[in-house]
Amino acid sequence: MAHVRFLNYCTTYYQKDSIYQYISFERNDASFTLLPKINCEKNSPFLVMLITSMHSQKEACMAIRQTWGKARTINGKYVAAFFLLGTSVSRDQNDQATLVEEHNTYHDIIQWDFTDVYCNLTLKTILGLDWIHHFCPQATFAMKTDTDMFVNPIYLVYLLLQKNISLNFFTGFLKPNEFPIRNVLSKWYVRRNEYPFEKYPPICSGTGYVFSVDVAQKIQSISTSVPFMKLEDVYMGLCLERLKIPLQDLHDKQTFFPERVPFSVYVPRNR
Repeated sequence: MAHVRFLNYCTTYYQKDSIYQYISFERNDASFTLLPKINCEKNSPFLVMLITSMHSQKEACMAIRQTWGKARTINGKYVAAFFLLGTSVSRDQNDQATLVEEHNTYHDIIQWDFTDVYCNLTLKTILGLDWIHHFCPQATFAMKTDTDMFVNPIYLVYLLLQKNISLNFFTGFLKPNEFPIRNVLSKWYVRRNEYPFEKYPPICSGTGYVFSVDVAQKIQSISTSVPFMKLEDVYMGLCLERLKIPLQDLHDKQTFFPERVPFSVYVPRNR
């Protein structure tokens, strides 16, 4: 299992003035603070949804459990969702006790001992891939998304079955022409010494992307040799570029929406 050598990686990283910093791992079972109750050998998921969360997002997690994130079988394919967390910034024991209680009730939390802040999102995502690699390599696909997203797993499973590609597959909202933001006031500001190039490799929006499990294993295996980026979607793009794995559309119509999509719950009566 991936053990984080820098528990507060953001602080460690920004104290150094070089783009050549790497996510450091050691193999150590103690790296996982909480593990979900699932036996992928006996019940291999077709799709595992990894949802990045934080201690303050309990209500959002509950809403997901009761709606699109509940474990179920869709077209004969098992789908399960898990929440990825680190340690709360405050290191409050009450926060951890509440999380443990939640985990003992729902058994769907994966937690590691690193400070859970925005610039550690890359670390959280890579550790999610590490969990798949060690505990659920029998899955066919995985999805990374966030607690403020809505996923339609019924349609997603249908499209994945229609696509019928289960190797070297990575899809989402494709962004082939993204450039580093140099505005210091932006949440996504990137210094030139972090990323000196003028353009990012092709990436998928971090709001949600889907990949075959072999890709998860390949990214996990090279993650220690790819320079760290706090922008998780860019970091994944850098890994895919290194692996020479191209991004692909899931459907000929847009199926991933990184922005809010307007909708109405009104259903007109038949006349």
